[in-house]
Amino acid sequence: MPALTDAVAIDRPAHAPYRLLVVNGNTTSDLTHSLAAQARVFFDGAAHVHAVTALFGPAYIASRVEAAVAAHAVLETVEREVARAEAPFDACVLACFGEPGIGAVRECLSVPVVGMAEASIMAAMQRGDRYAIVTVGQRWPGMLREQIRQLGLDARCAAIIALPGNALDYVSRSPESAAAVSRALEAAVAEGADVIIVAGAALAGYLPVLPRRPSVPIIDSYRAALAQVLALASLERAQRLCALT
Repeated sequence: MPALTDAVAIDRPAHAPYRLLVVNGNTTSDLTHSLAAQARVFFDGAAHVHAVTALFGPAYIASRVEAAVAAHAVLETVEREVARAEAPFDACVLACFGEPGIGAVRECLSVPVVGMAEASIMAAMQRGDRYAIVTVGQRWPGMLREQIRQLGLDARCAAIIALPGNALDYVSRSPESAAAVSRALEAAVAEGADVIIVAGAALAGYLPVLPRRPSVPIIDSYRAALAQVLALASLERAQRLCALT
């Protein structure tokens, strides 16, 4: 794969909005639109959000095979968007909790690349002693255990709880889905978690619609990634400006 580092070398005015690339590793465009809208509300003018859908792959990743395909798709999607962009991006968010292809994307880009799992788990460990993950899909607990072991973040994981059904059925945030998420949060507390991650693109934006929450910190994995990418983009810009003075 050709290196993209030169394509993303940036030098912007100190107060210009950041340009952020958000990549949905799934191929459901309605989900991309939802993620883009949530990001724009979150940043409130601090960033221009360019959200894109993976060029090929599963509608929503639910297995190791689908994650492997999505990793290839994510890399090709990033390469295409960087090549066709009118101006360089300041940072990239991989909006998929499994973070398919994140290592390859980081190898290609010279700007911060943030994934939802790493960002939210690091945030959780700053809020409590033992974290739990609530997500959708029966294969995800095993997949996530492998992922957090590779990240070296498994020692403080109290539980990984999988909601039943198809993840895309949760995107509408229906009362039934919200009640199911609330029950899973309560189960996570029963497993000993003192901070809980609501994980995955399909569950992004769920906190406001939950009928009840346990009295522990709850972290939306997508918003954790958005917060971290803004912090890292700000740090990169500040360091470049300092180098110029």
